[in-house]
Amino acid sequence: MSNLENLADEILLTDILVVGSEGAGARAVLEASKHDLNILVVTKGVIGKSGATLTADADIDVDSRSCIELFGLPGDPNDSPEKFAEDMVKEAEYINNQELVKIHCNEAPERVRELVDWGARIDKLTHAPGHSYPRGIWIPGTEFPRVLVKEIKKRDNVKVIDNFMVTDILLNNGQAVGACGININTGQFYVIKAKAVILCTGGAMRIYPNTTAPEELTGDGLAMAYRAGAELIDMEFPMFLPYTLIKPDSLNGVDFPYLLSAYVEAHALNRLGERYMKHWDPVRMEMSTRDVNSIAAMVQVLDGKGSPNNGTYLSLRHLPRNVLEFTAEWFPSNIANWRYGGFNMKEFLPDLTQDAMETGPASHFWNGGVKINEKCETSVPGLFAAGEGTGSIMGANRVSGNALTMTQVWGHRAGVFASEYVKEVGDIVIDQEQVAGIKESLFGPLTKDSGTDAVETRLELRELAWMKVGVVREKRGLEEALEKLEELAKDVEPNLAVKTKTKIYNREWIEALQIRNIIQVMQLVAQSSLAREESRGALYRRDFPKTDNINWLKNIVVQKDGDKTKLTIKDVELKYFKPAPVIRDYGLKE
Repeated sequence: MSNLENLADEILLTDILVVGSEGAGARAVLEASKHDLNILVVTKGVIGKSGATLTADADIDVDSRSCIELFGLPGDPNDSPEKFAEDMVKEAEYINNQELVKIHCNEAPERVRELVDWGARIDKLTHAPGHSYPRGIWIPGTEFPRVLVKEIKKRDNVKVIDNFMVTDILLNNGQAVGACGININTGQFYVIKAKAVILCTGGAMRIYPNTTAPEELTGDGLAMAYRAGAELIDMEFPMFLPYTLIKPDSLNGVDFPYLLSAYVEAHALNRLGERYMKHWDPVRMEMSTRDVNSIAAMVQVLDGKGSPNNGTYLSLRHLPRNVLEFTAEWFPSNIANWRYGGFNMKEFLPDLTQDAMETGPASHFWNGGVKINEKCETSVPGLFAAGEGTGSIMGANRVSGNALTMTQVWGHRAGVFASEYVKEVGDIVIDQEQVAGIKESLFGPLTKDSGTDAVETRLELRELAWMKVGVVREKRGLEEALEKLEELAKDVEPNLAVKTKTKIYNREWIEALQIRNIIQVMQLVAQSSLAREESRGALYRRDFPKTDNINWLKNIVVQKDGDKTKLTIKDVELKYFKPAPVIRDYGLKE
């Protein structure tokens, strides 16, 4: 028996390992499975019943002319993929990779057509803020796993393991050759040997206390890629969704009020009854993009103009009752007639003809992440990435509907190019010393009788993230956050302990394993935010409140360098679209 077999409870061998099973992961699996290859997909939850795609409320973007030609929807023939790309770049504040944006917009129609051919049901076409034309094909998030999982089950060369947490990428001579992880159900330690690894793990929204995201999204893929030596880009731009519910706690982060604001004219008010958006985007007001709305609301709170629960108010009182009731009838099907997630929201909301809803921003999407090229390759050979948690495509801000488009376009491309890559790869060799070190670290919290409490540390990190690295940031808070994170990083590895010692479905242990990832992601967000001395898109620096198109049309790239982080500032290549070279007030568009 080899040393590796002594270390691992189970060793798996596959051609392609896909980490993450939902929108992007499932799409990568379907493309890779067309080739004579073995595909293993592992997911932290249960395939089709976890991850962010399932929770999407749920437009997928395609240029409006293609909406007419391919789907018979009432789009606008004046639109085109080129105009879609221009809107993406403009609303991303010009720092995305314009070549990748072009690919995204050109390939979106065909990817959505495939979804429809597989049985996805279209509800209607919507026109969201930031888009010049109606482009949001409304396909509820529940449709994606229904359709994609059905297709995956038809593939004989695909194996799925649910409730599996991948913890580290395995490397040999700088090349990704597999991964290690824990079977959450059994506590067994797995080594997976793979010729290529595709990360489709989503963002890190759960580092924040207020979020629309499911529990799985704790930045695991971002942190794993960073530890493996991959470059990450635009990490200063986590995106927040405005107008989500604050109270009761059980509804924290529910985005029903935001969805209302997308279809009817809502008024965002501070405690003085002032429509504060007139100071931020006087033309679009509450129909501004989500980054500006979220930041404007948080500034009200910080300036002492917020609501009792540190939010602001969203009012529909100006609408006559019969208008409001009729409007609800033609909302998209998953929110029509005040129904949401199977619940009648009237039971939880005030009488909207009289009272305003108390709302606040919630962490919603991860604009930056693992830096990829047009083939979804990272800077680590053999490591590919797709979907949310990859950088370069969304820039400083994502317009509505593009998250789902991203899963299908880039999941598909990851499957194509990873399949091409593995055909040139020879035998896989695993570094047993790396595996031994990983195993010792993972099982360390189970061996200690006392130490740093994982649950308490997680709560402390959430508060720190919200107050110092949240919707609104400034130098002093970011420096304080980095100092505290450094202390926690030094404490966690040797001292983190769990009270429950079983390996079988030990959620406290899984919580402990997530802590390292959360700390690393927060450090990268804080470091990148501190370096960017301006406000742009989803980053608002109170000490640098202007958007600076003269000095800061730049990307910030971070990469592990020994025990430190190497931070590089690079000029953006303005290949197709260029902004005016001005320094302007944040939120005011050209």
